[in-house]
Amino acid sequence: MSEPNDRTQANADIARIRELIEAWRQAVLAKDVDALLKHYAPDVVVFDVVPPASVAGLAHYRENWQRWFDSMKGPLTFEMREVEVAASGDLAYAHSVNHVAVGEQEDIVRATVCFRKIDGDWRVVHEHASVPLMMDMDPDETS
Repeated sequence: MSEPNDRTQANADIARIRELIEAWRQAVLAKDVDALLKHYAPDVVVFDVVPPASVAGLAHYRENWQRWFDSMKGPLTFEMREVEVAASGDLAYAHSVNHVAVGEQEDIVRATVCFRKIDGDWRVVHEHASVPLMMDMDPDETS
C-alpha cells in the first residue's frame, strides 16, 4: 500500500496533468501551434491519424499541426470525453475519446498520451491517436 504522501503527490500530479490537458485543448481550439507545442518534450514520438504514421521531434510535429490547421475549412470543435489520468513518480499517462469536428466533417479520435516530469513539470513524451475502423458496424455503435 502506498504512503499517504505518495497518494497526495499522485493526486497533485493528476490535477496538474488535467490542467495541462485543458490548456492543450484550448491551444488546439485557438489553432496556436506555439502554445500547443509547449506541452511536449523536444524528443516526443507521436503516432498520429494523419501521415506520416510516426513523427519524432517537435519540428516535424509542428509541421503536422500547422498543415492540419491550414487545411481547415470551417469552425473547429474539439471535445475530450472519458479523460482518465494516472501518475506515479515521474511517469504518467492519460487516455480519452475525443470528438473532433471541422466544418461538416466529424470524427471520433482516441488518444493515449504518456507524460514524463521534466525540469519540474509534465511534458508529453509519447502520443498515440487513432480513429475507429468502420467495418460492418452500425455507425450508432461507435459513440
